[in-house]
Amino acid sequence: MVILQPADRGTAAGIFLPLTYIVARDAEATVIVYPSDHFVYPEQRFLDSVRRAVLTADWLPDRLVLLGVTPDRLELNYGWILPGEQLDCSSNYRVQAVRAFSERPTPAEADAALAAGALWNASVFAANAQTLWDLGCRCFPDLMPLFERLHLAIGTPHEARVLDLIYHQMPSDNFSSGLLQRIPEQTAVIEMKEVLWSDWGRPERIADSLRRIGRQPAFPLACLDRPFAPTGLTASEGRAMAGL
Repeated sequence: MVILQPADRGTAAGIFLPLTYIVARDAEATVIVYPSDHFVYPEQRFLDSVRRAVLTADWLPDRLVLLGVTPDRLELNYGWILPGEQLDCSSNYRVQAVRAFSERPTPAEADAALAAGALWNASVFAANAQTLWDLGCRCFPDLMPLFERLHLAIGTPHEARVLDLIYHQMPSDNFSSGLLQRIPEQTAVIEMKEVLWSDWGRPERIADSLRRIGRQPAFPLACLDRPFAPTGLTASEGRAMAGL
């Protein structure tokens, strides 16, 4: 099922709209949330981490189980996860509690997080559908009653009209700052192993990811800022590097 939002109302609504349809069918389902603009490689190792998150969410149904990424630089535009005590350990994966989240930290905060062993928040997580719904009701008291109205209308002739109406009243909320940062005690994190991950919200990150796997982007590198833009190249050399 593909669900179209009538309007953009932030990441909280973007998660709880599809969750409304899942809860209507099976409130005890295990759900997985994936951002649509992220890069992972190799895919199989990423999926192994996702499967571990699903198993952990089944084992700890009162927690959201996030995937964390080992940082290799001070990145101020990513969210950071500060892991806590170890909850479980296998030969390949370690499940840890979460002490705190830091969203878009200052340079000093990012430096301290890196020194403390923090992970980047990949924003991929597994959770029990009812647990996620209940946390939404606690953290977004203005938003969730609207989705409860939609829940009652699903499968009726009024469904499309109700969906449109609630989005006229829908507040714009951020899932990370409005929910995750408020309930660290109900989250856990699994560090992805040997997975290259990047948020592809910027062209420079696309170029960097592709170079790391031995590929060249199919767009002119001259449009990127340094250190990605080629220098001292002829036009033909630039086109060759860009894969054109």
